[in-house]
Amino acid sequence: MTPAKKAPSKVGYLDFVAARDVPVPPLVVVAGKEHMLADDVVRLVIAAALPDESLRALNLDVVDASAGTSAGSIIEKIAALPFLAQRRVVVVRGTIDLKKEERDEIVEAATDVPESALLLIDHAGKPARPQGRKPMDEAAAFAKATPASLFVDCTLNAAASARYVEMRAAELGVKVDAGAVTALASMENATEIKNVLDRLALSLKRIRLDDVREYALPSSDVKFWDLGGAVNAGDTERALRLAHEIVSGPSDAVGPLIWLAADAQIVWELRNGSRADAYAAATGQNFWRIKNMLGACRDLSAKELKERVDVTMAALERSLTGRRQADQALDEVIVRLTSKK
Repeated sequence: MTPAKKAPSKVGYLDFVAARDVPVPPLVVVAGKEHMLADDVVRLVIAAALPDESLRALNLDVVDASAGTSAGSIIEKIAALPFLAQRRVVVVRGTIDLKKEERDEIVEAATDVPESALLLIDHAGKPARPQGRKPMDEAAAFAKATPASLFVDCTLNAAASARYVEMRAAELGVKVDAGAVTALASMENATEIKNVLDRLALSLKRIRLDDVREYALPSSDVKFWDLGGAVNAGDTERALRLAHEIVSGPSDAVGPLIWLAADAQIVWELRNGSRADAYAAATGQNFWRIKNMLGACRDLSAKELKERVDVTMAALERSLTGRRQADQALDEVIVRLTSKK
């Protein structure tokens, strides 16, 4: 395999996987929080550079930079000639917790990788002490050591997670409904998505929203989700029944009140122009939950939506300050909100 004369400075994991026939440059840097995806990139790079597995033991070095491996040792390894192969591969792991001066030494080592070698720097994961650290910028500094480099970002946002769901489903031979794709993608965690799909694919050929809902939401939120859905649908009887299943004592009602207040705020924000993805990112909430609120209470006016925010927040405030028992406030809020439908 001949090294590329010029490679993209940065590609996402999914684009990298899709472009398997693209020549691999002398320097590859892997970054992002997804260890599983980073390991997959490392595996694919090694397979591309050393397609003959029988030659890998003689032409592959994996060094742990966190164990004190010097930059000089890395230089020596990439300078060694390959044995019966076109390239020698040196994988450097453990850079995520190195100090700046230690990373700079590796950058220096990466400035002159011979054509007969491939240096792969695995900077994925989260640093043990994240304060003040910018791992993606650090990875970019590694990639800038030479113009012929490839920077693979193993971070998945909601859109990339949806693509990952579809890719994994295709590998498993199962169909995933659109709602289930969105719900799984909201996890934005490749390992969790893979585990859920692998588990469901054992017994299902078609995966629907109801099959994944309990995985997409924390278990403690599933009943809150049903309660909010009943309230927004105007189903007083079902909403009260769900509330009484959740609440076994006055203090248990605070959680549902917080949920309903958040629902009211989400609908208000979305109807006033906020984008679901931006609102989820800004508030740290589940994107799937936010997106599914887009159609809620669509028959209500802007004034009525604002009243729902005021009603739920006032009930929550009275409950938290002890001016009203939370379970009574919850029943009153449910009746008041569902009567508006």
